[in-house]
Amino acid sequence: MRKEGEHCIELPETREAACAPGLLCGAKEGWCARPCRKTDATVCPEGFFCADTVPEPLCLPTYKANGCPPGQRCIHGAEGASTCAEVYGPDCQQNPCPRAGECHVSHDSTRPGKVWMECVERCGEGYPPCSAGLICDAWVCRVPCNSQDPRNSQDPHPCMKGYLCKQHRSGRPEVCQPES
Repeated sequence: MRKEGEHCIELPETREAACAPGLLCGAKEGWCARPCRKTDATVCPEGFFCADTVPEPLCLPTYKANGCPPGQRCIHGAEGASTCAEVYGPDCQQNPCPRAGECHVSHDSTRPGKVWMECVERCGEGYPPCSAGLICDAWVCRVPCNSQDPRNSQDPHPCMKGYLCKQHRSGRPEVCQPES
């Protein structure tokens, strides 16, 4: 079961993926959280704050004051929430994305303490071509790869730690995508 302050999905398929009793899965990014009242923030435990989330306020995690353990850093999320996690991919929260890239942070509720970051460049009709070394796949510029021979000398872009070489669907090119 998911603990307070861990990511969740609203309709879990298994008991292990559900929030612990007394917690709701809520807020924009999906957090296991207890309800709170903005007029009484003492309901939230240490390391949490009462956020004005929809449809009701929830105690969301914040590590800004306490700091993170070695190997992890504070990841800023929506609605003022923050959590400690190991970052896979380019840390675009600390180093801005080049050109028209947008920082995208993804979580996997089955892997607490890990996040995947990438600078997402949109592509396709109505968008500029991808930067050098990237290819357009499913409206996003991605690093090409070859899963049959990941050490292929013709592949100048092997996937980074935490990323896998895979296809979105049959007939599409293989590209590096977050494991999440």
